[in-house]
Amino acid sequence: MSLFHTLAVYGREARTQILSTWRTPQFLIPSLALPLLFYGVIGLGLSHGHEEAAHAMLANYVIFASIAPAMFGFGAAVAAEREAKLIELKQIAPLPAGAYLLGRLAAALALVGLAVGLLGVMAYFGGVVMTPWRWAATLSLGLVSAVLFALIGLNLGLRLGSQGATAFANLLFLAFCLFGGLWIPLDVMPSWIGHIAEVTPSYHLGQLSLMLSGLKPMADVQGHLSVLVAIAVAAVIGSRIAWRRQAA
Repeated sequence: MSLFHTLAVYGREARTQILSTWRTPQFLIPSLALPLLFYGVIGLGLSHGHEEAAHAMLANYVIFASIAPAMFGFGAAVAAEREAKLIELKQIAPLPAGAYLLGRLAAALALVGLAVGLLGVMAYFGGVVMTPWRWAATLSLGLVSAVLFALIGLNLGLRLGSQGATAFANLLFLAFCLFGGLWIPLDVMPSWIGHIAEVTPSYHLGQLSLMLSGLKPMADVQGHLSVLVAIAVAAVIGSRIAWRRQAA
């Protein structure tokens, strides 16, 4: 198969997965509505007149907006398709290895990109002020974050049934938001929660987002990145092992 035909197959698979996501309102609407509703009510409503609070919540909510589409798109959705033997069909079909997974990732990124973009629009008209490069860096980090959460979700989807994957995805979603400090600042919570936060990807991504948005000085960036890289590598290895077992 030529490179052109290979890319065409990848493109068609990505288009199929994106269309499938858009045609699933029970997944699409909550994924978009939750971060927008939370930020509109809490970030802009309750912090009206306090631009810094709305600014800080935007930095956290771009990470929050990336978790659900990635975790559930790769967790519950992959588990359901695996139970229906659709993944086995994909694996034996004349389809390049990884086209299905990249298609799923494309669908998740499209949804996260829309959610993050709408958050940015709300924040801009809500009075949040940043330089253009900080806007771009903050919103882009939210989009890139989806890749890591998708890898975590993929591990769930390839190992658990649809109900188990949904339950664990919900549990991790809540844990990442709460213990990562995305909903409530860690400095007003018990100290033991801060220790848990240090092993969650959402905490480190949130800290980087606050730095990129200009609310915190650029400090210990290497430490945050090291933890994120370690989590990503572990998730890739785990996904690869589970995918091979699925194909066996």
